[in-house]
Amino acid sequence: MGRGEMNNIGSTGITAISLLTSFLMAGAASSVMLGNSDDLSENAKQMVNDVVNEITTYLKIEDAIGKYYTTDGVRSVEKIVIFVKEIIQNNINMSEVTIKISNNNDILLLKYSGHAVETDSESIFENKVWAKTNDTFSLIVIIDEDRSLLDYNIMNKDTAFIAIKLPDRFFMKNRDSLKVSIIPSNGITSSILLETPSVHISNIISFGEI
Repeated sequence: MGRGEMNNIGSTGITAISLLTSFLMAGAASSVMLGNSDDLSENAKQMVNDVVNEITTYLKIEDAIGKYYTTDGVRSVEKIVIFVKEIIQNNINMSEVTIKISNNNDILLLKYSGHAVETDSESIFENKVWAKTNDTFSLIVIIDEDRSLLDYNIMNKDTAFIAIKLPDRFFMKNRDSLKVSIIPSNGITSSILLETPSVHISNIISFGEI
């Protein structure tokens, strides 16, 4: 899937969210006007709140970067970071988020390690959080003005890298691909297809801005 296709998917998804929200609001308003009881009004409001919360809970994938390492003489991408932010400000509990990684042979589900650290002077791939990231995902935080993400696992208008250390069966050699999906407990799943080139020169690979 090329960058243009990913951009089209993102634009279509955002448009669909806006349209669906408008339809729901209009439908709920009609129900209230046609109803004769406070219960109907409260039910309509609750319906709108529930569905709007569902369709606006979304982590947008902005970029993805990987790093090659040499293990047993074979060079592969062993670590990846995914830059995410919210499209619409919401409170997303990262401890309730699941990362799904799949290739042609297997599927891996990762839960949050509970470790979020700020970016520092070290390279992203040398950040201290990697030592605590095994069979889980962690966060390297870029913006967190109220420390909600750093202290309470709550993402609200924050930006961060999702740090993933790949198990060896998911190492990416040249011309390999992985699909990574970010699945909140409530809300919309966001996905990206990562593909390595046939030849690489640098240890760092940018999978491209989305």
